[in-house]
Order: sequence, then structure tokens, then C-alpha cells
Amino acid sequence: MQPLSTSMADAEDEIRQAITHHERSMAGLQIEMDALKQGIRGIQLQMRKHEEEIWFLKGRITLARRLPREILASIFEFCTLGRWTRAPLVVSQVCSEWRRAAQAPSIWSQVYVNVDSLDPYRRTRLWLNKSQNVPIDITVDLHNYTTSTSRTMDLLLSHRSRWRSFTLFSFHLASANDILHRCAGDYRNLQTLCVYIEEEFGTTDGIVGEDATLHSLRTTFNGSPSLKSCIITRNVLVGSDIPSSITNLSINLDGLSTISLSISILQDILTGLPLLEEFYISLSRAKSTSFLPSIDVERLTTLSALKVMTLIGQPDLFAVLRNIHTPSLQQLHLLSSAEPIPVSHQWSGLTLLQWLNLGNTSLELLELRDVDVAQDIFIACFKSLTKLRTLKLHDSEISDTVFESLHGDQSHCPDLTVVDLRWCGVVTGRALVRFVKSRLETGAMPMEGITVINCSFVEEQDILNLAQYTICRLVIDSKDYCRNTGCCENGRYRNRLKLRGFGIAANEKQRRRMIL
Repeated sequence: MQPLSTSMADAEDEIRQAITHHERSMAGLQIEMDALKQGIRGIQLQMRKHEEEIWFLKGRITLARRLPREILASIFEFCTLGRWTRAPLVVSQVCSEWRRAAQAPSIWSQVYVNVDSLDPYRRTRLWLNKSQNVPIDITVDLHNYTTSTSRTMDLLLSHRSRWRSFTLFSFHLASANDILHRCAGDYRNLQTLCVYIEEEFGTTDGIVGEDATLHSLRTTFNGSPSLKSCIITRNVLVGSDIPSSITNLSINLDGLSTISLSISILQDILTGLPLLEEFYISLSRAKSTSFLPSIDVERLTTLSALKVMTLIGQPDLFAVLRNIHTPSLQQLHLLSSAEPIPVSHQWSGLTLLQWLNLGNTSLELLELRDVDVAQDIFIACFKSLTKLRTLKLHDSEISDTVFESLHGDQSHCPDLTVVDLRWCGVVTGRALVRFVKSRLETGAMPMEGITVINCSFVEEQDILNLAQYTICRLVIDSKDYCRNTGCCENGRYRNRLKLRGFGIAANEKQRRRMIL
């Protein structure tokens, strides 16, 4: 019998030998597994290469790559028109095909100069060189007058023969006047001029001094025979001589200072524009700015070529109608920005009637927003509007009696074919049905369409009856003024209806209709 210690030693040797065997087997398997992994990595690398080739080949047959270069260039140009000023640089980095399409000179025609940016001169020179000889649209954003401003403007002015439009944004009036003074010269291709001044001018007595005078635009751009459109945006209107060639003038006085302006200023501007066809003035945000009557109440300014006029602001702005004669005016838009009050501004209707009595009876479209007209004044106005084709009333009350004056072939406004009513809290649906039906029965000009949105006393059955005789519109589309401004969603007009006594409907059904 062997000793116990010898048996235990032999068993330990066997175990160690077994461990060594397994370790060698594992090492062999590890080597085999590493080889397999290396093979997998090689296969993955090959797959990645194939994926890249597939991605590249698919990119060559995508619509963006297959589009003709001219169409791509048109798309890129559309992006630049949307004031994406870096579009030419961005699209050039997508692919070689886009880079070649982006070499079209028209894509670089929108020259945006931000004088506060890094090296505006170099950027401007790049755009001017890339645009070659095509017409260019210049935009200068001038918040701070820097040392590079003069150098950059001299570069732009060396290409003045190519200017198609010039837009100047300036925080300070003095800086804007310096640029305008520097721009004096001939611009044979310039068509549009836009000047935006952010600096506010206002004093305790509301009087604006000479330091608020804008440099004469007529002097600067006197040699611009093609200049037809002009837009001025600031909070005051002082000393703005507009080039006499202008046919489309827009003035935005949307400052927040308390300022008193005179109707005479507007008359002075309009008198010097014999070719003016469209005139737009807005004080929609200037709640504290007021217009004083003309110094010479008998002064009458005649605008023979004017076809479209839009006045937006406090009701005192509409007083300008008393001092202008527009024998060819086809469209008149009066939009009040006054806050809702219990007593409406009925004298706006009187002003409109006085303007019509001056012989301004060629209107084809009349739009009133938040402008109230008394019943008898409305009827008197319609009696004069023999050529009226479209009537738009937004929160401007009109009664059933007024619509009765439009019945039949011998009624007022015989050519009226389109009526747009919104937030009208007096007229009833039955009156509208009778009006539309009478046009058909008497052989008068049939209605092409009627819009009824948020009118308190137009019932569902009235809508169905209207639809039997004409197109009845009840929905605000995506391009509608109300949807774009949100005026029918912000509650302002609901409050106005309540102040006028229509906030509590006769029943719950009507009340729900008022707030739809």
C-alpha cells in the first residue's frame, strides 16, 4: 500500500496537466477566433466600401442631381430672394454638380452688406465679382458706422449702373443720411428704393425738430428714370422729398413715440408725385401718433393717376381724404387701428362721404376694417358708388336696411358682385338672402360670391339658402389676411363686439357662433 502523500502528489500533477491542456486549447481557439474576427473586419470593411459606392451611385441618380443646371440655379436664386444671404456659399458645398449650378451670376445678385460683420468689404467684393454683369439688389444693414463702411460703399457705388434695388437699414438717422448723401448720382436701372430708420424721435410736446429730417431722396436719386417704387419706414415723416418718377409709395410710421403730424405733410409729398398709382401709409403700431388737419382746409391735392390707396391707423388719418381728389381711384382700403370703445367713430363715415362728394366715384373695391359708418351715410355713399364691384367689411357694422338699398336692378351699386363680411354683429342672414335673391330675380348683376365669417346673426339655414344662389365662403384659407395677422384669434374683435352690445347673444347657439 502506497503512502497517502504519494497519491495526493500524483493527483495534483494530473490536475495541473489537465489545466495546462485546457489552457493550450483555449489559446488555440483564441488564435482561431482572432483570425475569424480579422476576417469579419475585412468583410465589414468590404461591405462599408460597397455601401459608400451605393450611396455615391444613388446620389448620382437622385432628383437633385438629375435636375438640369438651369432649374437648380433657379431654385438657388429663389432661396436668395427669401433673404437667405449665405445660400450661394452653402449650396456650393453640397456637391460638384450643385457647385457648378451655383456659379450662375443671378444667384449672386442679392448683395447683403452687414457693416458690423467681419470684413464686409471682402464679402461684398466676392458677391460683386460672382454676379458679373447681371442686375443686383443691394441691402446695406447699418447699425454702427465703422471705418470699413466708406470703403465698402465706394465699392458698391462703382457698380451703380447694375443696381436694380437699394435697401438701407439704419439704426441712426445720421448714419443713413451720410450713406444717402454719398449715393448721389445716376442709376439708370434702379427700380426700387427702401429706407428703414429705427431711431425714434419724440418730445414732450410732440413736435419734431429739424434733426429728424431725412436726406432728400429726390436729390440723391434724381438721375434714376426707372425708379418706380419707394418704401419709407420710420416713426416720423419730415423733409422726405420723394423722386417724382415714383408710381408706388409705401410709408410705414410705426414708431412708439408720441408725435403729432400734419395732413399738410402728406399733401406736400403727394403733390410732387404726379405719376403715383399706388399709395400705402400705415400707423398700425403707432398708437400715440396723431394727424392734425391740414393747415389750409381748402387745399385740394389732385392725384390723377392714383388707382389704389390704403390708409392704416387712427381714424384721424382718414381726414386726408378731405383734401385729395383721385378721379381714377379703383381701390380704397381704410383700416382703423384704434382700440375698441363703446362709442364708434361715426365721423369716419362722414369723411368718406365728403371724399365721394369731391367726385371720387370711380371705386371698384371698398374695404373697411373697424370703420363704422352710420346707416344713412352708408346709403348715401352707395348711391355715389355706381361702379363698385367688391365690398369688404371687417368689424364694420352694416344693417339690413342698408342692404335693402342694394336690392334689384334699379338699386345702388348695380355692378356689385362680391361681398365679404366678417365680425359684423348687426346684419342678419335673412337680409343677405333677400339681397342675393333680389339680384337674380330682377335681372341685375348676379352675385359671384359672398363671404360670411363670424357674423352673429347669420344662422345655419341662412348659409344653406345663400348657397342656393351664389358661392358662399365660410372658411379662412391659408393666404387670408385674418389668418396671417391672427386678428380673428387674439380676442380683440370679441372684446369690440362686447363693447358694442353684441357680446351676449340671444341664445347659446348664437354665442357659440360668435367665438368660433
